Amino acid sequence: MSMSMNVKLGLLMKRWFSIIYVISVGLMSAVSQGEMREYKTMDGEVYRGEIQDFNPQIDKITIRTDGRKIIQLQGDNLVDEDYIYARDWDAVRRFSENTDFRITISGPESRNKWAKYLWYRPPGKREPMPTHQNFHNRMSYRIKYDNQTGYDLENVELKYCIYYNQERIDHWKEEKVTDLVMRPVVHKYAIIPDGQNDTFDSASVVLRRKEIFGGEDLIYLEGDGNRLKGEMVGLIFRATIETASGQSTAREIRVPADLSEEYVWVEPTPENTVWPDDDLDEREDTQKPPTRFEEMGGKEDDDE
Repeated sequence: MSMSMNVKLGLLMKRWFSIIYVISVGLMSAVSQGEMREYKTMDGEVYRGEIQDFNPQIDKITIRTDGRKIIQLQGDNLVDEDYIYARDWDAVRRFSENTDFRITISGPESRNKWAKYLWYRPPGKREPMPTHQNFHNRMSYRIKYDNQTGYDLENVELKYCIYYNQERIDHWKEEKVTDLVMRPVVHKYAIIPDGQNDTFDSASVVLRRKEIFGGEDLIYLEGDGNRLKGEMVGLIFRATIETASGQSTAREIRVPADLSEEYVWVEPTPENTVWPDDDLDEREDTQKPPTRFEEMGGKEDDDE
């Protein structure tokens, strides 16, 4: 592939990662037309059918009966259980639509960069020698939601899994290998009020770029083998809701939108959401340390 082709491909990939993605896909929707069930009115009438629509402005519920007849019921004339079911059905339906519960994701973006060097310090007055240069880049996505469903949404979870590649040296094989790292995260909301919107940064991951200064024991690190890098792959995002009446749905967004199906969803658990990189010391540390002689308080005019 020519150099110009590589440049164009790199620019295109960068553009993909910076676009805001608003595509959502229903996964396990339970709200298409509702289930066949009975609706009871306050005066004792019973209608069996599938809910087709609920209009909260005029408080009308549309159902299709066993005989495929379309009828409308007055919401405040239903018993509480059936009225709650109809409202939950409509809330879940609207949650599943990006026009009513809008989710946008942008990034990834760098939040902080810092470097640290590792040094070999021989005894005496010999100068320290760097063995590793470690460059860190903390990355995250920007997530926004906007609840315009007309409902206070309960039991909502916003979950995502961040994927990135990190190179390392396999000293057993004496070669460079690439690990796919996955970070699952979940944000739980007891309630998201109608009209509420929020923008927040996702949990982050730290990409590492490391240069190893070779020695006789690392002679197999030839060419750029001693340079290890990390790179972002993408994110899978899921928004789920489960109502008190047992109705649920889930939406999935993949960033970039054409993220390969080879990257599979990893459900967040108490075990896999603990992330040690969250506690990293992010202070720059590239200064050459003192010699062992200086560390012991020695001075150049001291007798050897």
